Amino acid sequence: MTARHSITCYYDVVSPYSYFGVLLLNKLKATHWANVDVELKPFFLHGIMQGSGNQPPATVAAKGKYMFGDLIQVSKVSGLPLKFPSNFPVMTVGAMRLLLAVQRHASDKYIQCIEKDEYWAKDKNISEPEVLIAALAPILGGADKVQQLLKLSTDKEIKQALTNNTNEALEKGAFGAPTFFVKKAGSNKEMMFFGSDRFEVMAALLELPYPGINMSSKL
Repeated sequence: MTARHSITCYYDVVSPYSYFGVLLLNKLKATHWANVDVELKPFFLHGIMQGSGNQPPATVAAKGKYMFGDLIQVSKVSGLPLKFPSNFPVMTVGAMRLLLAVQRHASDKYIQCIEKDEYWAKDKNISEPEVLIAALAPILGGADKVQQLLKLSTDKEIKQALTNNTNEALEKGAFGAPTFFVKKAGSNKEMMFFGSDRFEVMAALLELPYPGINMSSKL
C-alpha cells in the first residue's frame, strides 16, 4: 500500500478558529488534498487550557478586541458565515461527547454533523439538547436517532474517549484549538500546527497545492 500524508485535527466547537479550521480543512480535503488522510478528533478545550496553563484570548483586553475583528475579516475573506454567539463561551462538553457518539455509531454522517454549525453561524445555544436534536435530526434520520445518540454520549465509554483525546493532545503539546498534527508520507515525524491560519505552511511541508482560504466561496 502506498504511504499517504496524514493530518489529525483536534478541535472543540467552542473555538471560533476550530469552526474555521475544520471547515477549511474539509474543503481542502474535498477539492485539493484528496490523497491526504484526515482525522478529526473532538477534545475538550477547557481541559487543554487548564492542562497547558494557557489563558483564553479574552482575558487580555487587547487580544479579545483583536480576535473579534480578526474573526470578521476571516469570515469575509473565506466566505464562511459568522454570527458571534451571544452566549460565548458556551459549555460544549455535551456537544463534543455527542460528536464522539456520532463518530462511533453513525460515522458516515460525522462530517455533515460537524459542518452543521448552529453556534458560530446561527447563534444557537448548543448546550441545550433540544437545539442539537433540531439541528442534527435531518442529517441523522430523525429526532429519535439523535436522542439515541445523546443517550449513548453519556455512557462511560464516550466520556472516557473525550478525556483520552484531550489527554492525548496535551501529551503531544497542544495548548489551544484547533491543533493539527501533520505527518508526511513515509515519515514517522509528526509536526504540530496551531490555529486555522497554518494551511499554507502545511501545504508547503506536504508539497501540496494551496488555493487560499477564499476557496470556500468557489464551492
